[in-house]
Amino acid sequence: MAWSYNKPEFRENLRKIELFDNAVYADLMRTKPKTWCRAFYKLGPYCEDVENNSVESFNNSIGKARDKALVSMLETIAKLAMVRIAKRSAKAINHQGICTPYVSKYLAELLEDASKCIVQPSTNMQYYLRLHGCAYRVDLTARTCSCRRWQITGIPCEHAYGVMIKKGIEAQHYVCHWFRTEMWRDTYTDGVIPVRGARFWPVGEEPSIVQPVVPDMPGRNKASQGESSSQPECSQQVLTQLGE
Repeated sequence: MAWSYNKPEFRENLRKIELFDNAVYADLMRTKPKTWCRAFYKLGPYCEDVENNSVESFNNSIGKARDKALVSMLETIAKLAMVRIAKRSAKAINHQGICTPYVSKYLAELLEDASKCIVQPSTNMQYYLRLHGCAYRVDLTARTCSCRRWQITGIPCEHAYGVMIKKGIEAQHYVCHWFRTEMWRDTYTDGVIPVRGARFWPVGEEPSIVQPVVPDMPGRNKASQGESSSQPECSQQVLTQLGE
């Protein structure tokens, strides 16, 4: 249901859950699904994510760094980010194509359904299309489809892709600018500047922080403990002699 791109699809999937189990349906409605379903996303950000996997991935990558002291932790995280950005920058520079590899993979997954679309033209670059028994309206000028997937993702949906295949149009020319190779390269142009060692850091007027002396821990040392442990044996010998 979270993946529903439009309200009719949302209602259909919601109804399926209600028929499956009323208790599950009631629990689901308490979570306010309109706040996390694609059908109610605002148009413009061009992001269809319904989870925080990217955040979890980065959080996992800094797991070992969090066990360190504050300065060491920040240095380690900065180095991890620096190397990651540098690798992605090199990958973006070497990539040849209109859009990023993500777009190519995305469209490849839609190709089978797009090839099955029945397309009929209208005026003003609008098209009537049928797929799996349902009709859709595609507008190439406005870059919209009645399924709303194109508007949400910024990448042509299977219906718009079907029109483009029918007309012999390159689909990547209709992809949002955020997924273009040029934008990908610009994103990783400026990375994290390497930090110099501690000897190069500016020195303020405050006194330097030095490692404190480890104090003697309270309690007897091992030698004293050894002496005390022999006392019960001596006392037992004296009592034995007295008894004799």
